Amino acid sequence: MDAHLIDSAVYGHGWSTPESLALFSERARMTRWVDVLKALAAAQAEFQIIPEASAQAIDGLDAERLDPAAVGAETRRTSHSAAGLVRELQALLPEEAREHVYYGATVQDVSDTAAALEMRDVGATVWRDLRAVEGSLLELAQSHRDTPMLGRTHGQPGAPVTFGLKVASWADETARHLERWHQSRPRLVVGQLAGAVWALGFYGDLGPELRRRFCERLGLGEPAVSWIAARDRVAEFASNAAQVSATMARMANEVYNLQRREIAEVAEAASEATMGSFTMPHKRNPERSEQMVTLARLVRSAAGVLTETMVGDHERDGRTWKTEWVLLPEMSHYLLAQLAMARDLAAGIEVDAEAMAANLREMGDFGSQELLKRLSARLGKHRANDELQKAYRQARESGRPLIETLKGIATPAELEGLDQPATGAAGAMVDTVIVAATRRRATETDEWV
Repeated sequence: MDAHLIDSAVYGHGWSTPESLALFSERARMTRWVDVLKALAAAQAEFQIIPEASAQAIDGLDAERLDPAAVGAETRRTSHSAAGLVRELQALLPEEAREHVYYGATVQDVSDTAAALEMRDVGATVWRDLRAVEGSLLELAQSHRDTPMLGRTHGQPGAPVTFGLKVASWADETARHLERWHQSRPRLVVGQLAGAVWALGFYGDLGPELRRRFCERLGLGEPAVSWIAARDRVAEFASNAAQVSATMARMANEVYNLQRREIAEVAEAASEATMGSFTMPHKRNPERSEQMVTLARLVRSAAGVLTETMVGDHERDGRTWKTEWVLLPEMSHYLLAQLAMARDLAAGIEVDAEAMAANLREMGDFGSQELLKRLSARLGKHRANDELQKAYRQARESGRPLIETLKGIATPAELEGLDQPATGAAGAMVDTVIVAATRRRATETDEWV
C-alpha cells in the first residue's frame, strides 16, 4: 500500500507527475547509483587503478537485476547506507571484479553525484515547463493588452489597469526565473568525487585528473574543490525552485480570487466532467489554482530546510546530506506537479471582459487618480489630495452622490471624462515585455543547457 500522497493511485496526480515518479522511483535511483559506479570504474581503468577487465564487467551491470528488498535488508543489517548496494553488485560480478566496484568511493561520492543527475533532469523539465507557461502568458497578455479592469490594492477597488498588464507581470517574472535557471546550471550540475575527507587521498596525485574524467563521462561539471561539506549547490537549486513555485502560486492565487462569483472576471478552464461539489451543484471550484498554491507552500517549506543543510560540522556531516535525500525528491515532485498544472492554467484561463467592465463601472473610483492629477496642477499635489480625501469621506458619511461633493472643489472641465478608464502606460509596458521575451526566446534552445 502506498504510504504517501505522492505515490497514491487515488490522489497522486495532485502531488506528483508520471515524469517525477519515473525519475525518483526506487529502480531509477538504483540505476543512477550504478551509472555513477560504471563511470568511476571506467575512469579508474584509464589510469590502471583497476583492471580493464573489471571495468568492463562493472559496465555490464544491469540495475534491473538488483533486488531492492535484498539491498534494503543488507543496509539494515549493517547500518551502512551503501553496504546493501555494494554486496548485491558484487554478487552480480565475476569474482575477479568484485573488489573493484565502489573502489575508493564514499557514500557521498555516489549520492551527491546522483543528486547532481537528479537536479539536471528535474531542471530540464522545469525549463521546458517554464518556457511553455511563459509562451501562453505572452499570448494572453497580447490578446488582452487593452482590456480594462479594476485594479485592486489592499484587497480594495483602486484605479483601472488592463488584464494584459497583470498577465505581462506574470510573464516578466517567469522570464527572470528562466534567466536564473539558465545561469545556475553550471553551478548545480556538478559531480562529486572527493574521498573520505575531500582530499582524494585514496588516489594520490591521480585524484584531480581521475575526477575530471569521471565527471566528463557522466556529462557533469567538475568542481574546483570537493563539495562534501559545501551544500550550497542543493540549497541554490531549492531556492530557485521555491521562487519559481511562488510565482506560479501568485498567478494561481490571482485566478483563485478573480474566479470568486462576486468578482467573476476570470476562470480556470474546466471540462464537462469537472465536478464542483456533491452538495452544491452550482459551484465551479478553482481546483487547479487552489492546489498550485498548496504545493507552493510545501516547496517553500522544503527549500527552507534544505538551506539549513548548508550548516554542518567539519569535513562530513550526515545530518546535512541525509536531509537532502528526503527533501530534494519530495520538493521536486511538488514542483513538477505544480508546473504541469501551471501549463494547463496559463493555456486555459477564461477571461470575461464584460464582467471586468461591469465591475469597473460599479466599483470604479470615478477617476480619482486622474482627478488628483488635474487638481494638482491648480492646487498643488498635497492640497489637492487633502481636498479629495475630504470630498470622498463626505460622500461616504452623508450618502450624497460623489459628484456633488466633488463639485465643491473641482471645475466642470476638471470633472469631464472621468468615467472613462485611464490605464496609463499599461499597453506600452505589455509591449515591452512581449518584445523582450520574443527576442530572448528566439535565441534560447528548448533544452536546459
